[in-house]
Amino acid sequence: MNFGGFSIGWSFCGYLAVVIAIAALLHRLRGTPRFFSLVSLPGTIGHEVLHFLVGTLALARPVKVSLLPKFHRDGSATLGYVMFANIRWYNALWVGFAPLLALPGALWLVYFRSVQIPPLSPWELAWGYVAASLAYSCLPSKADVDIVLSKPAGLVVYAGIAAMSCCVWLKMTA
Repeated sequence: MNFGGFSIGWSFCGYLAVVIAIAALLHRLRGTPRFFSLVSLPGTIGHEVLHFLVGTLALARPVKVSLLPKFHRDGSATLGYVMFANIRWYNALWVGFAPLLALPGALWLVYFRSVQIPPLSPWELAWGYVAASLAYSCLPSKADVDIVLSKPAGLVVYAGIAAMSCCVWLKMTA
């Protein structure tokens, strides 16, 4: 089957099923913050690097980065963070939702590994683990959503641009 110019076969579906199973296992391990902080490290690195890169490109001026987990008294943990000096209406949405870019990266990794018709091996399981960790970490945290909601003017502007773009596109295709 072809999807957007990509050939999607049974090996892709099988690989994706393994990645989903590993992501479900990661979710299950979330109840043990100290162990989870170790096993989710590839995803945490990807999550924070995306915040840093997009924040730099969007002129949010990252000032501090940490990949060391901080454990709280209530049993929760902060796995990492990036602090910014210039969050404004025009960049809050991009900075807060930057980790969503990890999902296409994880899907590309699954596709790339599956088109090579890989044998079931520990290396392929490791690649599946990295893809699952990236996919699991792409969800914005509560702090990420708070950044986006801290500048509602940006949400209104970008929602308006998206609505106008949809209207133009619908008129062009009609």
